[in-house]
Amino acid sequence: MIRIAIAIALLIAAILLGSILFPTDRERPANPLVVGADSRSATIMDFSSDLQLDPPQEGWFHRTFVMRTPMQIDLVSKNGVPALRCETDASGSIFGRYTDIDIRKLPKLKWSWMVEKPISTAINEQFIAGDDHPVRLFLRFADSEGQDHTTEIIWSSGSFKPGDYKFIMGFPHYVAQSGYGDIGRWIEEEVDLVELYEKISSRSDDARLTIAAIFCDTDDTFASSIAYLSSIKLESANRQ
Repeated sequence: MIRIAIAIALLIAAILLGSILFPTDRERPANPLVVGADSRSATIMDFSSDLQLDPPQEGWFHRTFVMRTPMQIDLVSKNGVPALRCETDASGSIFGRYTDIDIRKLPKLKWSWMVEKPISTAINEQFIAGDDHPVRLFLRFADSEGQDHTTEIIWSSGSFKPGDYKFIMGFPHYVAQSGYGDIGRWIEEEVDLVELYEKISSRSDDARLTIAAIFCDTDDTFASSIAYLSSIKLESANRQ
């Protein structure tokens, strides 16, 4: 019980720290990814390029948390696919970039991911102490009034099924993949960002994607994991 209490306290501290360290739209970050008004597609993250990881190049970040070891990230080729390899060992952090993209013009978020080493723990992911995932996407939106709305797209350990929403302390997680029947295989994903935004915000106004990031963590369960992500893209609804 003491260990769980400590984990809860540290998680709350990490959440609070994260909310402080991420700039708001009133403190615009340098060099966000901007997409042309007529663009029908955009690549948010291209792991086949010479991406600078340490330190991240301008417009990118590797967000670490107090009293938390960060995940290890490397550019690799996995089964012939250029990818970002993310490894955790009782650790976790967020790697991504700042963006300024109208999600109604480019609503389709597409990517592929693979879990090579799943989380092994008896702690249920429905509780704060078990809120770890081998791979997830962290997204932040700004509504038409400039207020932030954040969510995560997760690979569930199996307590939830694809299409479910998991809530921890009121924070919404959308379940895109669940279970470990496809360990070691690339899985293609697609999510409608407008639908996701309207669900988590209870709003139907115009919104912009301001952060897109990769978040892998095993810091609450003290487990370990290895996952891979290929290039992450946005497309228009009518792209052929």
